[in-house]
Amino acid sequence: MNFTQAVSSGFSRYFDFRTRSSRSEYWWWTLFSVLLSGVATVFDAALFGGTAVLDSLSSVVLFIPGLAVGARRLHDIERSAWWLLIIFTIIGILVLFYWAVQPGTRGSNKYGLDPLLPHAEPDFPDFKGASGTFGSQDRPGFCAACGTKLEPDAYFCPSCGAAV
Repeated sequence: MNFTQAVSSGFSRYFDFRTRSSRSEYWWWTLFSVLLSGVATVFDAALFGGTAVLDSLSSVVLFIPGLAVGARRLHDIERSAWWLLIIFTIIGILVLFYWAVQPGTRGSNKYGLDPLLPHAEPDFPDFKGASGTFGSQDRPGFCAACGTKLEPDAYFCPSCGAAV
Protein backbone atom coordinates (compact mmCIF):
# COMPACT_ATOMS: atom_id res chain seq x y z
CA MET A 1 0.00 0.00 0.00
CA ASN A 2 1.35 3.42 -0.90
CA PHE A 3 0.90 6.81 0.78
CA THR A 4 -2.23 7.90 -1.09
CA GLN A 5 -3.89 4.50 -0.73
CA ALA A 6 -3.24 4.53 3.03
CA VAL A 7 -4.68 8.03 3.46
CA SER A 8 -7.68 7.13 1.33
CA SER A 9 -8.19 3.92 3.29
CA GLY A 10 -7.88 5.78 6.59
CA PHE A 11 -10.68 8.16 5.66
CA SER A 12 -12.89 5.63 3.87
CA ARG A 13 -12.65 3.24 6.83
CA TYR A 14 -13.13 6.06 9.38
CA PHE A 15 -15.11 3.96 11.88
CA ASP A 16 -13.80 0.48 10.97
CA PHE A 17 -12.55 -1.02 14.24
CA ARG A 18 -13.19 -4.65 13.27
CA THR A 19 -10.91 -5.61 10.38
CA ARG A 20 -7.15 -5.54 9.75
CA SER A 21 -4.59 -3.05 8.41
CA SER A 22 -1.11 -3.80 7.14
CA ARG A 23 2.08 -2.26 8.51
CA SER A 24 2.40 -0.05 5.46
CA GLU A 25 -1.12 1.33 5.89
CA TYR A 26 -0.45 2.08 9.56
CA TRP A 27 2.91 3.76 9.01
CA TRP A 28 1.80 5.77 5.96
CA TRP A 29 -1.22 6.98 7.97
CA THR A 30 1.11 7.93 10.85
CA LEU A 31 3.37 9.86 8.47
CA PHE A 32 0.33 11.65 7.01
CA SER A 33 -0.84 12.62 10.51
CA VAL A 34 2.58 13.96 11.51
CA LEU A 35 2.98 15.90 8.24
CA LEU A 36 -0.50 17.40 8.52
CA SER A 37 0.18 18.44 12.10
CA GLY A 38 3.47 20.06 11.06
CA VAL A 39 1.85 21.97 8.20
CA ALA A 40 -1.01 23.05 10.47
CA THR A 41 1.49 24.30 13.07
CA VAL A 42 3.32 26.36 10.45
CA PHE A 43 0.05 27.89 9.24
CA ASP A 44 -1.02 28.54 12.84
CA ALA A 45 2.20 30.46 13.44
CA ALA A 46 1.76 32.48 10.25
CA LEU A 47 -1.97 33.16 10.45
CA PHE A 48 -2.87 33.09 14.13
CA GLY A 49 0.34 34.13 15.88
CA GLY A 50 1.02 30.65 17.22
CA THR A 51 -2.47 29.88 18.55
CA ALA A 52 -3.11 26.24 17.68
CA VAL A 53 -6.31 26.64 15.69
CA LEU A 54 -5.59 24.53 12.61
CA ASP A 55 -3.46 22.03 14.52
CA SER A 56 -6.29 21.45 17.00
CA LEU A 57 -8.79 21.09 14.17
CA SER A 58 -6.59 18.57 12.34
CA SER A 59 -6.11 16.61 15.58
CA VAL A 60 -9.87 16.39 16.11
CA VAL A 61 -10.46 15.28 12.51
CA LEU A 62 -7.71 12.62 12.61
CA PHE A 63 -8.41 11.28 16.12
CA ILE A 64 -11.06 8.63 15.29
CA PRO A 65 -9.43 7.34 12.06
CA GLY A 66 -6.09 7.23 13.91
CA LEU A 67 -7.62 5.08 16.62
CA ALA A 68 -9.28 2.92 13.97
CA VAL A 69 -6.08 2.28 12.00
CA GLY A 70 -4.27 1.55 15.29
CA ALA A 71 -6.96 -0.95 16.26
CA ARG A 72 -6.85 -2.58 12.83
CA ARG A 73 -3.04 -2.79 13.05
CA LEU A 74 -3.32 -4.61 16.38
CA HIS A 75 -5.89 -6.93 14.83
CA ASP A 76 -3.36 -7.74 12.10
CA ILE A 77 -1.04 -9.21 14.74
CA GLU A 78 -3.96 -10.93 16.51
CA ARG A 79 -4.23 -8.54 19.44
CA SER A 80 -7.36 -6.90 20.74
CA ALA A 81 -7.84 -3.18 20.13
CA TRP A 82 -8.18 -2.77 23.89
CA TRP A 83 -4.37 -2.98 23.99
CA LEU A 84 -4.36 0.62 22.72
CA LEU A 85 -5.13 1.67 26.29
CA ILE A 86 -1.58 0.83 27.39
CA ILE A 87 -0.43 3.94 25.51
CA PHE A 88 -1.04 5.80 28.79
CA THR A 89 2.02 4.14 30.32
CA ILE A 90 5.64 4.69 29.32
CA ILE A 91 6.27 0.98 28.85
CA GLY A 92 3.02 0.73 26.89
CA ILE A 93 4.34 3.17 24.29
CA LEU A 94 7.35 0.91 23.73
CA VAL A 95 5.19 -2.23 23.55
CA LEU A 96 2.82 -0.66 21.03
CA PHE A 97 5.75 0.54 18.91
CA TYR A 98 7.21 -2.98 18.97
CA TRP A 99 3.88 -4.46 17.89
CA ALA A 100 3.45 -1.83 15.15
CA VAL A 101 6.70 -2.89 13.48
CA GLN A 102 5.93 -6.62 13.63
CA PRO A 103 4.69 -8.36 10.47
CA GLY A 104 1.03 -9.28 10.48
CA THR A 105 -0.37 -12.77 10.74
CA ARG A 106 -0.20 -14.56 7.41
CA GLY A 107 -3.56 -15.60 6.09
CA SER A 108 -6.86 -15.06 7.83
CA ASN A 109 -7.22 -14.64 11.55
CA LYS A 110 -10.21 -14.03 13.83
CA TYR A 111 -10.28 -10.36 12.77
CA GLY A 112 -10.54 -10.99 9.05
CA LEU A 113 -8.68 -11.64 5.83
CA ASP A 114 -4.98 -10.90 5.35
CA PRO A 115 -4.76 -7.29 4.09
CA LEU A 116 -1.67 -8.12 2.02
CA LEU A 117 -3.33 -10.82 -0.06
CA PRO A 118 -5.71 -10.07 -2.93
CA HIS A 119 -9.27 -11.16 -2.29
CA ALA A 120 -12.42 -11.36 -4.34
CA GLU A 121 -14.30 -8.53 -2.66
CA PRO A 122 -17.69 -6.96 -3.42
CA ASP A 123 -15.88 -3.83 -4.64
CA PHE A 124 -14.41 -5.87 -7.49
CA PRO A 125 -17.36 -7.64 -9.13
CA ASP A 126 -15.37 -8.49 -12.27
CA PHE A 127 -12.87 -10.62 -10.33
CA LYS A 128 -13.70 -14.21 -11.25
CA GLY A 129 -11.03 -16.14 -9.41
CA ALA A 130 -9.27 -19.22 -10.77
CA SER A 131 -12.25 -20.35 -12.82
CA GLY A 132 -12.69 -17.22 -14.97
CA THR A 133 -10.51 -15.54 -17.53
CA PHE A 134 -9.82 -12.40 -15.51
CA GLY A 135 -8.12 -13.42 -12.30
CA SER A 136 -7.02 -16.81 -13.61
CA GLN A 137 -3.59 -18.33 -13.02
CA ASP A 138 -2.39 -17.02 -16.40
CA ARG A 139 -3.57 -13.43 -15.86
CA PRO A 140 -3.95 -12.48 -12.20
CA GLY A 141 -6.71 -10.02 -11.27
CA PHE A 142 -4.58 -8.38 -8.58
CA CYS A 143 -0.92 -7.40 -8.27
CA ALA A 144 0.98 -9.99 -6.23
CA ALA A 145 3.28 -7.27 -4.84
CA CYS A 146 0.78 -4.68 -3.59
CA GLY A 147 -2.73 -6.14 -4.10
CA THR A 148 -3.94 -3.42 -6.50
CA LYS A 149 -6.70 -4.43 -8.91
CA LEU A 150 -5.28 -4.91 -12.42
CA GLU A 151 -6.80 -4.21 -15.78
CA PRO A 152 -7.41 -7.39 -17.82
CA ASP A 153 -4.70 -6.50 -20.36
CA ALA A 154 -2.12 -5.08 -17.89
CA TYR A 155 1.49 -6.23 -17.98
CA PHE A 156 2.58 -3.94 -15.13
CA CYS A 157 0.86 -2.82 -11.93
CA PRO A 158 -0.24 0.82 -12.23
CA SER A 159 0.38 1.34 -8.50
CA CYS A 160 3.78 -0.20 -7.79
CA GLY A 161 5.09 -0.95 -11.31
CA ALA A 162 5.66 -4.66 -10.71
CA ALA A 163 5.47 -6.97 -13.71
CA VAL A 164 2.42 -9.25 -13.69
